[in-house]
Amino acid sequence: MVSNKRELNIVLCLAAAGFAGAVSVTALASGLRTGPGAPLSPRVREADDYFLGRRELDNVKKGIQLLQARVAKDPKDYEAWWRLSKFNSYMARHSEGKTKDAFLDAAVGAGRKAVEIAPDRAEGHFWLGAGLGLQAEGRGFLRGIRMIDSVRKEMEIANRLDPDYEEAGAMRTLARIDYRAPFFKGGDKKRSIRVLQDVLKRFPHNSLAMLYLADSYMAVGRRAEAHKLLEQILALCPDPTYGPEQEDNQAEARERLTQHFARN
Repeated sequence: MVSNKRELNIVLCLAAAGFAGAVSVTALASGLRTGPGAPLSPRVREADDYFLGRRELDNVKKGIQLLQARVAKDPKDYEAWWRLSKFNSYMARHSEGKTKDAFLDAAVGAGRKAVEIAPDRAEGHFWLGAGLGLQAEGRGFLRGIRMIDSVRKEMEIANRLDPDYEEAGAMRTLARIDYRAPFFKGGDKKRSIRVLQDVLKRFPHNSLAMLYLADSYMAVGRRAEAHKLLEQILALCPDPTYGPEQEDNQAEARERLTQHFARN
């Protein structure tokens, strides 16, 4: 017997996905590359496998160790460098204080190395921009403001090279900059809404784009639309690719619903 609404949603989603959903999970778990470039080294493939289990942060740390060993052997391995930036960014988002700062420094350093090796690939630019963005968030208003242009530059390059990477992650980030930046640094909350709406036309179940759009709606007084979107985030089918991130975004959606829409 299904015990709650979330479990019912999972059952219905799995039933709707059927065999195709099982195939997508199997392909994901195989660790095979889907993008351009040379075949992955065994250590990079193993690191990818560990990252699939990123709900346990020790798995991400093991992945980082494997990638560090790989670049120590081959300092020109682009595939290892951009993953180091990605994995360290993930750890930073789940850390605090000096530990978080250390992961961010590693993420930015690895991202810069990836961009240096392959400036015509989107992954390095995207994860460098993501690391810089996380640094900007933690460095206070004035220092953060000075970093906006660097984040925007990397995301614009990533979007030009591969607009679909991370489900339009670069455009999603640019929209978030529009939401957060003051007007004298190019911020524009209405533009952030338009961009996020476009992202969701292409990737309608991206929970982070939905969360960002709800924030932008709230900022311009469109509370009813924000409320509806937050409820939709909670009703999403489990995402086989971005499951842990979706769960984090659903937790934030619940917090926003409690903060802004809970009845007195």
